[in-house]
Amino acid sequence: MKPITPMFCRNSWLLPTSAPAAFSLIEVVLAIGIVSFAFVGMFALLPAGMTIFRQAIDNSIGSQIVQRIVNEAQQTDFSALIAAPVTTRYFDDQGNEVTAANNSLYTAEVSVLAQTPVPAPQGTTRPTASLATVTIKLANNPGRNAAPFDAGSKVPYGTYFAYIAKSSQ
Repeated sequence: MKPITPMFCRNSWLLPTSAPAAFSLIEVVLAIGIVSFAFVGMFALLPAGMTIFRQAIDNSIGSQIVQRIVNEAQQTDFSALIAAPVTTRYFDDQGNEVTAANNSLYTAEVSVLAQTPVPAPQGTTRPTASLATVTIKLANNPGRNAAPFDAGSKVPYGTYFAYIAKSSQ
């Protein structure tokens, strides 16, 4: 009878004698649990971060719009500025002016007070004809509310003031 011998490779002395190291099922499950716990925390912060990001974009574009309107008012002839009626202007999501309200995201209402009161002696004020107050109301109006600045409107808006002096007599 022939003895039973195990089948080995020709160079069996080069193979390791112990089983190769591997992760157990419990180790894999624990690692997946730790990673998923971290991802759940990160995903929970995502909506708050997106809200703050949107507010930062709105503030940035809103200040660009207000700056543009104030610059235009400063370059306008003073007599034409104080004679200007209350105007409503519309801007898109990039801050570019558009002609129609249905293409706009921001609405600005510009009004000019022709005689701005200035301090006078004895704690009083007196109006002066050489200083005008430009009032800009700016609303982020994604619902395209027809009257975002009315008292009954629920659209939040910011009010900005600029003082424009008459530069020549």
